Amino acid sequence: MATPPYVPISIYGSKVLAKAIARWDGGKVHFDIESASGHSVAIDEPPIFGDDTAMRPTEMLLAALGGCTGLNAVLLLKKFKQPLKSMEVEVEGEQDKEWPRAFNKIDITFRLGWDGKHDQESVDRALDLACNRYCPIHATLSRGTKIEHHHKDAH
Repeated sequence: MATPPYVPISIYGSKVLAKAIARWDGGKVHFDIESASGHSVAIDEPPIFGDDTAMRPTEMLLAALGGCTGLNAVLLLKKFKQPLKSMEVEVEGEQDKEWPRAFNKIDITFRLGWDGKHDQESVDRALDLACNRYCPIHATLSRGTKIEHHHKDAH
């Protein structure tokens, strides 16, 4: 198995665990979300359901994909000694018209700026590895994963 270009933060036994908790603020549908690493974000919806104070959950999914593939691309391009000056990752998702309005196609566009001559073959290899080998978000969306739900009463 190839070594990823970074080391996972939390390893328990043979599993890497990730966790996030979304807390409703009591208003319309605004949630504050905190990760196990202590970072936070917020989500909301536009009126009439929400107050349009934060990113939509669907946008956050696309953002997670762009961020994950992007950070892996940066690490790999550096490893391949490419003169990367800037990167922008645009992620566009096409959704079904009917609920649950699942994404049926997602397109990732890397806009790369260079500080010198770059090797196109190395760039293509780095972007392919960033998407198809090292990004868990890409792997989850492209391969699918089992999702279960449960509930517990608060005490």
